[in-house]
Amino acid sequence: MVAAAEQAPGSQPKAKIFVSYSRRDMAFVDRLEEALRAREFDPLIDRAEIYAFEDWWKRIETLIGRADTVVFVLSPNAVTSEIALKEVFYAGSLNKRFAPIVCQPVEHNKVPEALRRLNFIFFDDPKHFDASADTLAEALQTDIGWIRRHTEFGEAARRWVGAGRPSGLLLHPPLLEEAEFWITYHPHGAPLPSSDTETFIAASRKAEIERSQAEASAKVSRRRMQGAIYTMLIAIIAGLIGWINQEYIVKRWRWYVTERPFMTAEIRPFVLAGNAEQTLKPKDTFRECVSAKGTDYCPQMVVIQAGSFTMGSPPTENNRKPDEGPQHTVTIKKPFAVSRFEVTFDEWDTCVAYGACNPVSDSNVGRGRQPVFNVNWNDAKSYVAWLSKMTGKPYRLLSEAEYEYATRAGTQTVYPWGDDIGVNNADCDGCGSRWDNRQSAQVGSFAANGFGLYDMVGNVREWVEDCYHASYGAEAEFKELAPTDGSAWTSGLCYSRVVRSGSWRQGPAYIRSASRDRRSTDIKGGEYGFRIGRTLFTP
Repeated sequence: MVAAAEQAPGSQPKAKIFVSYSRRDMAFVDRLEEALRAREFDPLIDRAEIYAFEDWWKRIETLIGRADTVVFVLSPNAVTSEIALKEVFYAGSLNKRFAPIVCQPVEHNKVPEALRRLNFIFFDDPKHFDASADTLAEALQTDIGWIRRHTEFGEAARRWVGAGRPSGLLLHPPLLEEAEFWITYHPHGAPLPSSDTETFIAASRKAEIERSQAEASAKVSRRRMQGAIYTMLIAIIAGLIGWINQEYIVKRWRWYVTERPFMTAEIRPFVLAGNAEQTLKPKDTFRECVSAKGTDYCPQMVVIQAGSFTMGSPPTENNRKPDEGPQHTVTIKKPFAVSRFEVTFDEWDTCVAYGACNPVSDSNVGRGRQPVFNVNWNDAKSYVAWLSKMTGKPYRLLSEAEYEYATRAGTQTVYPWGDDIGVNNADCDGCGSRWDNRQSAQVGSFAANGFGLYDMVGNVREWVEDCYHASYGAEAEFKELAPTDGSAWTSGLCYSRVVRSGSWRQGPAYIRSASRDRRSTDIKGGEYGFRIGRTLFTP
């Protein structure tokens, strides 16, 4: 089955999707097709699009070749289906991008080899089908410009090979330069170009060089042509030497010209001295950078007291999920600091300007004191690494236990403010705020919790350090128990990390103090942000 979306003029193209599945899972695939249509995809089902008297497998090969991504529906039926496995093998031979989704649990060793090391999107809980479909739609559009080129150049290479590699089907400028730039820029997690594609582009460049040399030989003498070739070779060698060192040179230049002067003038003079740090008390605040008028260069931090609490939700709590238990006592023995607000666009853009953070879109919501979003877990880790380098202090993501402890702020109720959702306590779909199910709100738009922290639930989902486990108890993966000292749980399968808080698009059930979710580390979108923590050196 192929899903190929129509697009409005000027909009981002939708990914072309081939869905590989077992016919025994047709009921699930029918629901998936409906979800794709609801998200502006237009699925073409093979049962409807492969006509009588067609060579069936040739048609499947053509559809896979045209697809940008192959979605494989994992189930016990699919991993034993000869046709589905044949589709995966052929797509793998073309180096197609895979997006495996789980509709029924499958033993790990029965998953096709090409899919085992990839991040799965889980559809095994019907109650969360729409949320999983949203995650799939976001993943399918990740790096779609590069992936679309992967498909186009791959198809051109297969036509060239299939026709006997004639020179007439090779690439020519300016498309050749576009292909060479594309093949050198490889996004993280994207499929590698196939060997046929690499050979095709290399042959195109070779033919272009030969054509240029032939034109030159018609205009100049043999000696001049040889001189030109030697000059070109020297230039190529010099260019390669410069190119090899380019990234290092650029980084060092940026450090001495931009980053270091900013750090020296705007950060280091405001970093807490050792004696000042040791006198901090619970609820004290500090900011380790200059306080610029109208702009936040770095987050304001709040000191959180040491203490114990019961993590997770009781079995009687409404809308409770199994991964919120069993409840257990966590004891945090030393104070730590948490950013008063979610990291804002102002703070993120400072890292872009004076560090290694990537620019991110605000999706026309606005920047400034809006919480930054469109960031994945790896982006959040880059930010805390940069701030630690600038300040010389141990900034980090919060552990999941620290996050729930800071959220509850001494309470054991469903929400930080009580057991009822109330009105205008947070930004969610059903919270009674003017931003509900529309967009994020500026940080600090609602009342603080008992620790003086804002937006610990709702607004944007927040990445934490922990790898996801389906339970806190001994029935969890690898038979481990969740840490009870407030530290991050970083063992296990860490392709999925925990997100907390819930968001403006989700209902009250998702912004409960104990609510938790999992996402692949490379997922980003309008709901995903973060806040930061800092280890304190106190007596």
